This record gives sequence, structure tokens and C-alpha cells, in this order.
Amino acid sequence: MAAYTVVVTDHDFEELSIERAVLRGVADVVELTDGIGDTAEDVTERLAEADGILNLRYDLDADAVARLGNCRIIARYGIGVDNIAVDVAAARHIPVTNVPDYCLEEVATHAITLVLALARDVVRYDDSVANEAWDRDVGVPLHRLSTQTVGIVGFGAIGQAVAERLGGFGPDVLVSDPYLGPEDVAGFDAELVEFEELLARSDYVTVHSPLTESTRDLFDADAFARMKDSASLINVARGPIVDADALATALDSGALAGAGLDVFPEEPPAANHPLRDHERVVTTPHVAWYSEEANAERRRAAAENVLAALQGEEIENVVNGVNV
Repeated sequence: MAAYTVVVTDHDFEELSIERAVLRGVADVVELTDGIGDTAEDVTERLAEADGILNLRYDLDADAVARLGNCRIIARYGIGVDNIAVDVAAARHIPVTNVPDYCLEEVATHAITLVLALARDVVRYDDSVANEAWDRDVGVPLHRLSTQTVGIVGFGAIGQAVAERLGGFGPDVLVSDPYLGPEDVAGFDAELVEFEELLARSDYVTVHSPLTESTRDLFDADAFARMKDSASLINVARGPIVDADALATALDSGALAGAGLDVFPEEPPAANHPLRDHERVVTTPHVAWYSEEANAERRRAAAENVLAALQGEEIENVVNGVNV
């Protein structure tokens, strides 16, 4: 038996071979619900015994983190950490890590894919052919992307990758990010503007912000009212950044032309959710991050951070200021 125990709170992988290979000889890797009941006491006991935690979507709230007994690290399989009480972990000297760049290529490519699908009205043309209508006018009017303006909200690594990929298509690119100055976008063919100006000028707005209290419902009825009625919104970041009800209202009223959504505030959205099969919305089931390579990379990186913490070595990508 290894010296440490690492608990995987939840996952959607076929197995945990990557994690076990990284931690072999140092820690036993166990699944939270493997061989235990569903009671709160069972879960609390298993987490309290964990020397390290690998987490995907499980809600490690303030109460859950406060009860951790031996934990030396919480490593999330992904970028966002809004399902982890990072401040409570910091107060208990438990580092929380993420994997910020594992799916950079995938998310940027997916965002561009949704922009192009909307720009060329691919879904409605596809429906026209499938329904034997062969209606060439269903997407009229369309415009060259090189004549359009694309606004990028949030200009971290993924937002920057989107800007780089857009270069080949030739649109004007606007950037809004409250944490950046002109020098931060100097190396890109993009213009840094205030959020309100970006909304007013953009034909496509693509969201790449983290979910925080300041970005929750950032795109609400007021934001949609500031956008062109010919504009489209693309969200491959976090669902709650967009007020889904306000978006549906804007689309139905003609205040907005379209949307490309990989994420929703509640996932999956209800069967009768108005955005789920809206004729001017292109949807995908939170897969912007996905490729086989990205999935393996996030698992390996998270497990390697756990290994480093257990061995007293430097940890990468700590999000709450705590290190071993």
C-alpha cells in the first residue's frame, strides 16, 4: 500500500490509468463513490482521509473544504475553479491548482467554428437540404467575414489564440478586458476598447472570460440592447456569464441576430429550453474543450501537480496563492 491516498471526487473517463501511472508507488488513487454509500457521512469520511484530491465537477464548497483533514492539494481537471471554495482552501493552507492551457487550441478553434457557422448560416442551410427545401435564400443576407468586426471579451491565452486565428479571415478585431492595457494587445492586430464600445461596434462577440461575481450575467438584457440587431453572440466560456432568458428574448424580438453556445447556466438545459432548438442558435454540448489529446493532457497535468505536492516539490498553476 502506498504512503498516500488521492481521491478522485468525480470524472467521466473510462478509467484512471493516467492518474495511477503518474502516482504509482507514491499514492493509491481511489474514486470517491467506489465501494461507499451515498450518505454525507461516507463522503465526508473519505474526503477527510484524502492526502490529495483530483476534482472535475464535484462541488467542493466551503463546508466540504473546511472538513478536509489531511489534504495537501486540490487539483482541478480544467481551467475554471468556481466549484471549489478556493478562499477557504487558502485559509487552510491547501493549494488549489488548475490546468489553464490544456485545451487552448480546441476552445479557440471551436469559437471560430461557431463564428463561421453563424457567418455562413450553416445550420439553416443544412436543415434546408435535409428537409428537401433546397432554399438558397434562408440565410440571406450574408456578409464577408473580412468586412465584419469581431469582439473578444476576455483576452487571456484563449482569447489571444482566437485573435490569432481570426487573422487569416481578415475581420477587424476588438478586445475588452478590464485587467489589460494597450501594451498587452500591442502584439496583436486588435484594438483594446471598453466593453460598451465593443458591444456597439461588433458583428460577432465571443466570450472568453472566467466566471466571477463581476462576470456573472455580464451579458444581460442591457448588454443585448447595446449590441447591433444584426450581431451574434458566441459563448464557449461559462454558461452563467450569459443570462439565457434575456438572450432568448433578444433573439425572439429581433434585437439580436444569432448565437453560438457551447455552455448553458444549467447543463444540460431543460428539454423545453427556448435556446435548445432555436432556429438562429447553434448549440454544442459543452465540448469546446474536447480532443483526445486535450483530455489526456489535463489528466496528466493535474496528477503531476498532486504528485509534486505530496513530494514537497513546487506546484504549477496555483490559483489561491498557496504552495508547499
